This record gives sequence, C-alpha cells and structure tokens, in this order.
Amino acid sequence: MSTSMEAGAAARVGALPDRVAPAWAAIVIGIGALAFSTFALLQGREPVVYWYYQFAWYSVLLAGDGVIALMGAMGRRGEFLLLSRPKYLLSLLFWSAIVWYFYELLNFRLVNWYYINVHPTAIERWIATTIAFATVLPAVFVSEKILDGLGVARRTRWKPLHVSPRFLRNMQLIGGAMMALVLAWPKYFFPLVWGASMLIVEASVYRRARDRSLLADLERGEPGRLLRLLLGGAAIGLLWEALNIRARTKWIYTVPGLEDVKLFEMPVLGFFGFPPFAVECFILWQAIVAAGIAVPRYGQRFPASTARRATAVIAALSFSVLVLAGMEFMTFSSTRPRLSELPGVPAATLVRDGFDVFSLATSDPAAIAERYQVPESEAEAWVDAAQLAALRGIGSSNAALLRQAGVHNVRDLAAQDPDQLVHTLERITGDDLVDARVRVWIRGAQSVEAGARPAP
Repeated sequence: MSTSMEAGAAARVGALPDRVAPAWAAIVIGIGALAFSTFALLQGREPVVYWYYQFAWYSVLLAGDGVIALMGAMGRRGEFLLLSRPKYLLSLLFWSAIVWYFYELLNFRLVNWYYINVHPTAIERWIATTIAFATVLPAVFVSEKILDGLGVARRTRWKPLHVSPRFLRNMQLIGGAMMALVLAWPKYFFPLVWGASMLIVEASVYRRARDRSLLADLERGEPGRLLRLLLGGAAIGLLWEALNIRARTKWIYTVPGLEDVKLFEMPVLGFFGFPPFAVECFILWQAIVAAGIAVPRYGQRFPASTARRATAVIAALSFSVLVLAGMEFMTFSSTRPRLSELPGVPAATLVRDGFDVFSLATSDPAAIAERYQVPESEAEAWVDAAQLAALRGIGSSNAALLRQAGVHNVRDLAAQDPDQLVHTLERITGDDLVDARVRVWIRGAQSVEAGARPAP
C-alpha cells in the first residue's frame, strides 16, 4: 500500500510540470500582449489605438485562463477554463455577443451609452463590435473561476431559501414588472434593467437544470457561487472601465442625473450595476445551455434537434444584424475622423507627412505654420478643426454640424449653452438629437479650456 501511494504521488509530481508550463505560458503571453497593446495605445499606434479593447481583453482572458489552469495544476487537474474545451469556448464567444446585443437593443430605449470613433466601413465596425462583445461572458466566468480557485465563499452557508412554485411565479412577475417600468419610464427606472432579466429567466433555469441554478444553490443554503459572481462582477466592471478610458474607439455614458461625477467614463453610482449584471450574464448563459443550443463546459449537452439548434443560430445571427443596423442610427455616434473631412486642411500633404486628425489636434499652430509656410492664422484654423473633430468623439460629421451652428473650435463650444445648442442643431438637421451627447461635448470643451483635460 505504501509503495502504491508513493508511486501515485511520484506520478502526480512528474505530471505537474506538464500542467504548469502551459499555464505559465498563457499568463506570460497574456500579460505581455496586454503590455504591448497598452504601450501601442499610449503611443497612438494604429491599428491598436482603435482596436485596443479587443487586444486588451483577449489578453486579459488568456492570462486569466492561465491563472485558472495554474491553480488547478496544484490539485488533481490543471485544465484551462476556456482553452481546454474549444467547442465550449466558441459557443461561449458566440452567445456572449448575442447576449450583449440584447442589452444594446434595450439601450435604444435607455440611451445610456454610445460609441465613438468606430471604423468608417460598416462591415468592419460590425465585425469589430461583435469581436468585442464576445468577451463579456468569458470575462464574467473567468473572474468567478479565479475567485473559486482562491477559495472565496466556498464554505459560506446561510439559511436555506424555501423555493415553491408560487415563489417562482412571483419572481417572474416581479421581473416582468421591472422590465415594463424600464421600458415605459427609462429616465427613472433604468437601473432595474440589470435585475429584471435574471428574475424572469432564473425560474426557468431552476426548473430545467438545478445544478446550474443559483436559486437551487440558495435553496441548499450555499450562496458561494452567487457571492463570487457579485464580487467578480465588481472587479471586472472596474477593469472594463479602466481599459476603456484611453481607448480611441470607446463608449461614453449618458446616464440621466449621473453625468457629473465619474470614475473613468462610468458614473460612480453606475459601478453598482456590474455585480448584478454578472449574475444576469451567468443566468442567461445557463438558460441558453439548458435550451440545448449552447455547448456546456461540463456535463452532457442538453437534448435539442439539429433543426432547432440551426434555427437558433440563424435567429441569433438575424437578431444581431438587426441590432447592428439599429446601432448605426442610435448608438454609433461617430466614425474615425479623417483629415480629408476637415475644411480647408491640405489632407494629402499632411497624411504624407504622417499626420492624422489626432496628431494635428495636438500640434503647435506656430510650428505647423513654419513647416508648411502658411500664415499662422491658417495653421491655427487647421488645428482648431482637428481639435473639434477629435474632442470627446465628436467626429467629422458632428463637427460639420457644429460649424453650421457657428461653433468652429473648442473655445466656441465651451461657451455654448447646452439646451440652446441642441435646439440650434435640431433646427439645422430637422431631427431629434440626444441632448446628453451635446452636454458631453460641451463639458469636454470646458475641461480643455480650464486646463483640466489636455487637448485631444
């Protein structure tokens, strides 16, 4: 017996390097890729400066998956959460994008965020957007798994929750009422969006797959998984916003009543939405798995016909296309500004010399005038045009509208009254504008003029 145990221990020790080496490789490559892309971002290097979110988050996921494998290698198994199961990974990435498109659809009503400096070609910005959204669910699951590996809340117990058919019905009714309030009066009830879906969907997960249900965990008095999702959601939310702040293609929030006090681009109170959002992501994924149309990480795939799975994928792709088409009008606020779109600027000459809108915006007009042998007033007009287009994602088309409204530079914009400017722009376009975006522009211009924010 002793010899057998010693042999088994020796075998485990001998196998340990085989499990540890890939884990360390993933960690080192992930951290290295994140550092490289961040350096390229700070240097303004294309294409990273426009694709930073994608570069950064796939690097984070790789490093995080390596951490999970490394912690697992110290036990009986050293599997990656994501990389060990390619079919699961592909399914998770696909449905992650679909889940976030659901929230983008809700945002057509909420108008709580928008995107700036997206790719000027529709097909490329749609691809970039989908690749970015595919990281949402993996980020939530990696954070929860790391906390689990650290033993967070594993032994936490509390009084078991009594779950009855009536309890499940009431939960779904409350969730439905919350969603109705969000859609009917988004200005006042928008925070409820991060809890409504989980209440509606979790009841069905509980009925179909108890081992995947957070409600079943609470029924057993075991809240560990729920607590880890909440804590992991808070951490991931902070990282989401930190990686967004310096990216050139990014999102900006316009949350009613919460626009003045922000950490990164997120209103401070908005960070309280990330923990329930992580829980909601977990529940929605389990519902998709329980429906038999996604590949689970563990256990057998739930039964579903090939026709049903194909129909689900086609429906999901069609849904995504429709939402992306809506985002073209509702959420994509500006494309990457180009020198050729600025008035009076010798774009061909400047591009040949390595300039783009953002580098021109940070140039000294006197130096530009001397270099190109033009009056300093003319060089200043070039720089002013670039600064206006680059500021807070205004973009070329919005800058053109501002010029029609008599706003030709950041100084002019800083002096504007938001309501009056919205009224003027609406009269010019004949369309309703999102007035919160105009407030973002004016606030950004005022920060530049006050010296609190550098010129773009």
